[in-house]
Amino acid sequence: MRIELQEYGESHVISASIININTLAEANKRWKRKLGLSVDPIRVEDIGNGLLKLRAEAVTGVVRIGNIDIEIAPKFLDQSNESWQTVLWRILTVVEGSFIDSSLTAAEEQNSLSIPDLLAEMFLSSYARGAAKGLPRSYVAEQRADYTLRGQLDPSRMSEWATRPWLLPVITDMLTDNTVLARLIRWSAECLSATVKSPGRSRAMREIVASLSHVSKSPPHLFEAQQIILGPQHQGLEAARLVGLLLLEGKGIHHAGGKHALSGFLWNSDAIYENYVYWLCRRAASQRKNRVGKCEMTFGEVMKGNGSSLRTTPDVIFYNAEGTPVAITDAKYKRLGSKPKASDTYQVLTAGHVVGCQRVSLTYPVSTNREPTVWKVQSALGGNDIELTVLPINLMGLIFSYGQNTLINTIGAWLDGTIFDTKNQNEYTEL
Repeated sequence: MRIELQEYGESHVISASIININTLAEANKRWKRKLGLSVDPIRVEDIGNGLLKLRAEAVTGVVRIGNIDIEIAPKFLDQSNESWQTVLWRILTVVEGSFIDSSLTAAEEQNSLSIPDLLAEMFLSSYARGAAKGLPRSYVAEQRADYTLRGQLDPSRMSEWATRPWLLPVITDMLTDNTVLARLIRWSAECLSATVKSPGRSRAMREIVASLSHVSKSPPHLFEAQQIILGPQHQGLEAARLVGLLLLEGKGIHHAGGKHALSGFLWNSDAIYENYVYWLCRRAASQRKNRVGKCEMTFGEVMKGNGSSLRTTPDVIFYNAEGTPVAITDAKYKRLGSKPKASDTYQVLTAGHVVGCQRVSLTYPVSTNREPTVWKVQSALGGNDIELTVLPINLMGLIFSYGQNTLINTIGAWLDGTIFDTKNQNEYTEL
């Protein structure tokens, strides 16, 4: 069963009998701690008559509770458009870096894929490349009794030697396939086989499990898995390893028994959006031989009383080739109304005044094309005017092959002092 939620959207009413409340509470506790959230990612409200209300907050992704998949679209994407998962995938290719395979973001081919299926495709592709050369093997110390000395004597078992002097207690290094990586891959394949929608992908995962039947069923400890280092000849398995780590981080209390009740893939939506905007700004700046940065700025001198300098941290500061700040933008993960909130306006205007930038903006996510709004903010103290822009970026445009370039050009046009026509992709107005 699949339940579709929109982050901060309408609640979904379900029967309390179809979901394990304790399992959901455990999932909420784990993801809240892992993502550093102040609220439960899936808020549950008992409305009586055996019914529950589910509402998603501050996260995007999918989490499995028993046999139910709860799929959460971020608030900056249009859930009614079936391509929202592909759009999120394109964003994750940037935010997660090499973890996400960019070859899986062709909208015309991948619109129907769920997030677990996309990760499964990535896992299968990586395993096919890496396993062609065989999985890495390693040596493990093994205690055994032998007629000849192979390895080294085991002093802790000398009493055995006294009773059976014809057998030597030895410690021998044995080459084995039952490595931490092999255990991680087998467990991940078994977990994904129960999570993906596609019967074909599920079957492919079960075939991997069967091929690793000689490997222990229990997954490695997360710390062990994080220490895995692949040699040059096994780099093809890197994506499979990273998918396994993501699964292991999302596992629940029942994973050791072979169940995957709490498996999932959740991301902090605010962090995703902020990091993606930073990447877009960096690309727009590099096209103009500029660079971007983010650092805490201190300002204000205490003239009387106790206190310290004031602080502000703009999300993105643009620097020209000489290293002079020329523009500032703040990524606002909020719904854009007719105008920005006063607190957001004051924040970016303060940053512009402190850093010395006359061009500042607030970048908002939207799911339809919307033109920027520009204000001229005059100083009554004799200072320079500041140009404040509300810059909407339509992330649903990422369903098109040129969508990412359009977003970069939108930010670049603002930097250049022009407005970019996102519909016709033409610059048309000088401010």
